[in-house]
Amino acid sequence: MNNKELSALIRLLDDDDSYVFSAVRKKLLESDEKIIPELKTAISFSKDNLFIDRALSIINQLRFRKLDDEFKIWLKTDNSNLLYGSYLVAKYQYPELNYEDIEDQITKIINDIRSEINFKSFTGLQQIRKINHLLYSVQRFNGDFNNIINPDNSYINKVLERKKTNDVSIGIIYLFIAEKLGLPVYGVDFPGNFLLVFKDEKNSDALFYINPLNKGAIVTKKDIESFLKVQKLKHGDRYFKACSNSVVIKRLLKFLTHSYIKKNDVESLNEIQRILNLFK
Repeated sequence: MNNKELSALIRLLDDDDSYVFSAVRKKLLESDEKIIPELKTAISFSKDNLFIDRALSIINQLRFRKLDDEFKIWLKTDNSNLLYGSYLVAKYQYPELNYEDIEDQITKIINDIRSEINFKSFTGLQQIRKINHLLYSVQRFNGDFNNIINPDNSYINKVLERKKTNDVSIGIIYLFIAEKLGLPVYGVDFPGNFLLVFKDEKNSDALFYINPLNKGAIVTKKDIESFLKVQKLKHGDRYFKACSNSVVIKRLLKFLTHSYIKKNDVESLNEIQRILNLFK
């Protein structure tokens, strides 16, 4: 579609004839997100609410389709970049978000850890305590216990801005820090509260577990067994072993569905559910 044809179609977005609008909408949606700047420019010069609403609707659909494709690519690859997965989740609500900005903010925290001590000379527990100190005491990340269901607790950019979070989002930040520091820390899809496991690098056995929502509190295998017993849950291996990054992002998306159910936002709920359906 050339610029002349695109401009002509955009001008017809406020046409009163529903058949004309339907044809225009279909044609515009056959394009891709490259036409979004033209649509945004047209919106900035318009005072027609109908035109603006229709143009915004097309922009949102184009963006969501692009996001859908990006999730498919992430899932088809080894999805090794967990932080990028959380960035894609945040792009749903904040489409202009830049991944490098997110990575840079967390990298600054990592550099603070590296600059203070000879990190590699520490034991596993000492390393985790150092991360805990900088993440929770210095950076002051904390659970948003007054409104844990707030959607912003699931969007990584807002978590970094507000320092308020849920268990999965802070777990993702924790995992990124641990990975960059070369620590054998992985996510655990534990019921109720997302956990982390610190493994023995020699034999991959779990040395201890970490509760990222409780300021990095150390959790033992006996603690987990006691919880499962009280909750009358079977002691499946999945509650003790590391899970994949796709499981972590799936859990984050499920948290968002609960958020939008609480807000009675049916449109957002359906869109997040559509992304969730990509996960098997």
